[in-house]
Amino acid sequence: MPPPAPIEVVDPAAAALDMILRWLVRRLPVDAMAWLEGEIGRQREKLDERRLGMALGLVGRRVGRTDLALSKADVAAAQSLRGGWRPEFWGTDEAARVALILATWTGGAELFARRIEALCVTGELTEQIACFKGFAIFPAPERLIGRAREAVRSSIQPVFEAMACCNPYPALHFEAAAYNQMVVKCVFSGVPIEKIVGVDERRNDDMLRMLRDLVSERRAAGRVVPTAVHEWIGRVRDD
Repeated sequence: MPPPAPIEVVDPAAAALDMILRWLVRRLPVDAMAWLEGEIGRQREKLDERRLGMALGLVGRRVGRTDLALSKADVAAAQSLRGGWRPEFWGTDEAARVALILATWTGGAELFARRIEALCVTGELTEQIACFKGFAIFPAPERLIGRAREAVRSSIQPVFEAMACCNPYPALHFEAAAYNQMVVKCVFSGVPIEKIVGVDERRNDDMLRMLRDLVSERRAAGRVVPTAVHEWIGRVRDD
């Protein structure tokens, strides 16, 4: 009897990168895709932090922004790789930037986390937003928790939404208190509750109490709370 075939170990970061590149090749002009693949190849061959920063800054001009236009099969494949990942809400520029960052993963968790920290602090706004969206699939997620919590405390709405909306990272890694506060901030700032990944699974008494208090405050101030929030609170109350 021949020996069993070795079990192939799939690197989730590499799998995510390959998936993103398959989506982008369908949407980008040939020259834009060639530039992106060239930059990714250089990072894989030899990590260059300076060149990475330059490439991330050039994405807007070299790649541009359009919808990824993912199919149902694409979304299902993304969900099978990382539950709760919603790349159908990404633009091509965000996907390209995340792909560039994923190409720098070599297995060193601490080094990768420091790189993400620097990008989230020094990158211009569109780069920061792409980076935070990438938390959905970045490796070494336990090393990124501090920066993720900073994102949901941000007063810059696009930064907050990049982490809080359509992103599984908070549901997977935030403790109850931080996750509850994020949900309340979403409702307070007008983010549709259905965009919060894991809100049904992570519901708890403290979250409900905080939301009811917010609804009461809004009502007393003559402010409208979306019907979906009332329905969500009522449905949970009856569970």
